[in-house]
Amino acid sequence: MRIGRLIALAFVVVGLGTYILLYERHKPTTDELKEQADKLFVGFDQAKAKKVVVTNPHGTFELVKDKDTWRLKAPLADQANQGAVSSLLFSMSGVKAERAFKAAEAKLSDFGLDKPPLRVTVEDDAGTAYTLKLGSELPLGNQRAAMTTGEKVYLVSKYVASDLEKDLAGWRSDELAQVYAGDVASVTVASASGQLVLAHAGTVWTISAPAADLADRERADGLIGDLSGARIKEFVDTAPDLKALGLEPRRFGVTIVKRDAKAAPIALDFGNERDAKDGKQVACKRGERVFWVDGKTVSRLGVPWQEWRSNQLVSFDSWTVDKLEIEAGASKAALERKDGIWKAGATEVDADAVSRRLNTLSDLKVRAFDQPKPSGAPQGRLKLSGEGGVSVETAFYAGTPDALAVVAGRTGALAVDAAQVREVLTDPASLAKPKLVPTPTAKPATTTPAKK
Repeated sequence: MRIGRLIALAFVVVGLGTYILLYERHKPTTDELKEQADKLFVGFDQAKAKKVVVTNPHGTFELVKDKDTWRLKAPLADQANQGAVSSLLFSMSGVKAERAFKAAEAKLSDFGLDKPPLRVTVEDDAGTAYTLKLGSELPLGNQRAAMTTGEKVYLVSKYVASDLEKDLAGWRSDELAQVYAGDVASVTVASASGQLVLAHAGTVWTISAPAADLADRERADGLIGDLSGARIKEFVDTAPDLKALGLEPRRFGVTIVKRDAKAAPIALDFGNERDAKDGKQVACKRGERVFWVDGKTVSRLGVPWQEWRSNQLVSFDSWTVDKLEIEAGASKAALERKDGIWKAGATEVDADAVSRRLNTLSDLKVRAFDQPKPSGAPQGRLKLSGEGGVSVETAFYAGTPDALAVVAGRTGALAVDAAQVREVLTDPASLAKPKLVPTPTAKPATTTPAKK
């Protein structure tokens, strides 16, 4: 074969391979083509939807997408039920024709399509509109009549209608507050007894007012969990009597500021409670909206501020600490963890000994609050810092059976177990000693038995 033909054949093979790679492999399979052929809205992409208008016997509802969140625009402005919109869009993307015939050959009134009771139009970010009209449910089977452009009548699954039949409450979000503890910078709780301000940095909650102190992390996280998990039970849209509902003046007020400076604060007012079939409910006002929510939402709000104080002396997780300074009299140690290894300067130290000391410190419980601050030299001092904003600085004063601790950021002196304090402060310099490396055991010498 001539070289010219070989070259030409090579070009054909390369070209065919390129065509398969770039074009043919992206073409839908036979099964995919059949599935697309049955769909009413080929090319519909629910991720690109920007506007939804639903008309049903309850009225007309307009929903618009704001960034990644759907909002109800009409008949009133409110947060939308994200799940309800997602379910509708999913149904639109997958609705299939089980049978089709020309609209001109059918009497539309027989199918309830002369005045369709259910209608939805979805508009995407390119301005393309997709409209689905549903007629009446057919007497036999699980089908319902539908139309799109008006040229054909389709028989589709009757279950598509369940995504369109919702009333106003169904399109509105029943979430009280979309918030997670990790997103919160501060929480203010107001009541007739005063104001409690909680600040959140990393995993540590502190009290800013009415006095500086360490907050109970479990209680603070629990409050955020109560609010984010609360569900609206009933909307009050017709001129609510705020005074009768205990909202003017309010019984409790909660304001949540998020770490994201661009996020608007969440402000909630709570009023009177009422009995309902599923338990207590409490009146709530969020912006201009009034509704009834789970009564347990306010279960943590009516306690004195002192109950928000942590009975842990300090708050940290030992594995997050990367710097530790400790002294007791003339004995001192300054340690740092790098790449998971505790060192005193360039010398590796016993990490287990450091961890035991940190664990003892983290286990210290407050036995009594607001003790007079002691005078004189402390028994010892300790300072540590680490990941997630962990920062602890404590001075300990001797006492029996309780020692006293003065912690930066906490009010007054705090009584703690003296024996545990001694464990924390015993011979700090020993923590800086080089880590002992086990000496390999020498193997016994092998002896050769003497020949007889």
